[in-house]
Amino acid sequence: MRRAGVLPIDLPCRRHWRTAVRLRRVIPVLLASGFALLIAGLALSAYAASPYGDDSYAAPGSYARQPLPPVQYTDHAQPASTGRTIPLYVDSDFPDVQRQAIVSAMRQWNYALNGYVRFSARVLPRDANSYDIARLRRSGAWIVAAVDSHHPIAQKGEGLHALAVTVGNGHDGFVYVIEDRLGSRDLAGVIMHEFGHVLGAGHDQAGLMAPVYNAAAARCIDRDAVSMVANAQRLPLRQLNWCEPAGYDQRQPRSASNYPSNAAYR
Repeated sequence: MRRAGVLPIDLPCRRHWRTAVRLRRVIPVLLASGFALLIAGLALSAYAASPYGDDSYAAPGSYARQPLPPVQYTDHAQPASTGRTIPLYVDSDFPDVQRQAIVSAMRQWNYALNGYVRFSARVLPRDANSYDIARLRRSGAWIVAAVDSHHPIAQKGEGLHALAVTVGNGHDGFVYVIEDRLGSRDLAGVIMHEFGHVLGAGHDQAGLMAPVYNAAAARCIDRDAVSMVANAQRLPLRQLNWCEPAGYDQRQPRSASNYPSNAAYR
C-alpha cells in the first residue's frame, strides 16, 4: 500500500537494465585533442560536506536561490577516509538550470552516502563520439543524457510512459532524461530517484524510490531509499544520512531552507 495521503502523479520513473542506446545529438567525429578535453571537462561540483552546497554557481533569482519546503537531514559523523567515486558525465544539451538540478541531486546523495560512496560530475563535450563514451563506461562512468520522447528509449517498454530511464549493468550506464515529459516537475527529484537506481536501489511502495513520481516524496532522500542503497552497496546504514520530517531533533540537524530547488516544485 502507498503511504497515506500521498497520491501518485501520472508518469513513472523506471529502472530499465538493458543494453544502452546511444545518446542523441552526439557528434560522430572527435577533434584531435577531443578525448583529452573529455577527461579534463568542466567540473560541475566537488564533493559537498553538507547536502546544501552554496549559491556560488548561480546568479541572483536563478535555480540555486529558489526555496525548498522545510527538510532536515540527519548528521552522522563522517568516516575518516572516503570510499569509491562514481563518475558522471552530463550531456552538454542540458541548459544551465537543469545542470544545477543535477548537481543538487548529486549533492544530496553525496551527503546521504557520507563519504562511503560519492558522485563526481563533469560536462560531456559535444564532440564526444560513441567510441569515447564506451571508453568512459569501461572506467565505470555513467552518462546523464538529455533526450526527448522521440528517442528510441522513450518509444518502447517502460520508457513509453517514463520521465527518465536508467539503463546499465550496475557498473556503468546511462540515465536518460526525457525532457519534454518533465513539465513543471522538479528535475532534481527525478534525478535523485534515478541515482538511487544507479546505486543499486529498486522501487519501493512509497517515498523517493516509488515507481511513480510524487513531488512531496521526491524532495529529499528518505531512510528507506538510503537503506536499499546500503544493502546494495554493503554500507553501514547507521553511518549514513537521510531526511526526516520537520521537527526531527538529533544533534540539531541542518535545515534545508536554503537548499537549491526549483520554483515549480510542489
